[in-house]
Amino acid sequence: MLFLGLLVLGLLIALLVIIWFTALRVELVYKREQGNDRGEIILTAWRGLIRYRIAIPQIQWKGLDQGVKVNTRSSMDKMIGNGSAEQQNSEVKVNKRLLKRLNSAYKEMVRNVSGFHQILRWFLTKITCEKLVWKSRIGTGDAAEAGILTGMAWAIKSTLIGWFCSRVKCRHQPQITVDPEFHAKVWDTHVNGIIRFRIGHAIIAIKRLLVHMRKGRVR
Repeated sequence: MLFLGLLVLGLLIALLVIIWFTALRVELVYKREQGNDRGEIILTAWRGLIRYRIAIPQIQWKGLDQGVKVNTRSSMDKMIGNGSAEQQNSEVKVNKRLLKRLNSAYKEMVRNVSGFHQILRWFLTKITCEKLVWKSRIGTGDAAEAGILTGMAWAIKSTLIGWFCSRVKCRHQPQITVDPEFHAKVWDTHVNGIIRFRIGHAIIAIKRLLVHMRKGRVR
């Protein structure tokens, strides 16, 4: 019995160590072409042995009040073979009410967690960006307007990418392009990003949030 207990304990410790050092790879793809929006999120671990995919085949804009309706389709790939588990379809609505709830939850977190932003910045330093591509094509049918919009797009992209790269480790230089379309109304964009982080670092960040949350409530 003692040997069996030690064996089980050893296996549990080995499993925890493996999970701790496992790197989670997150790939985000978003495309807008000819007024159609679609996207995809792929979570990968152990060099593709575990792969969870969330496909977003359709994004519908419903107006300011109703917001955006996002249809998703998720599936978990099998570890052996190329098959996939049964797909699950769902629908998410991003509207004013949801944004207000998220904003309230964020403010509550900042208020109750001592050093929330410091913990967040620490975790961001543990993230490695392996790929970041952001290509856009903009046009209104007027050459002058296209030139102005192109300059504005460059400024916005440069600011966002600069902020992002100052927080995480970028393995490669981000690829950013903005192509003006002088004779047609066009608004196409393509974003493809890949980040990687260890599950152990995420566990540490969550643990720190919980510990500092208690401290914040005591204060």
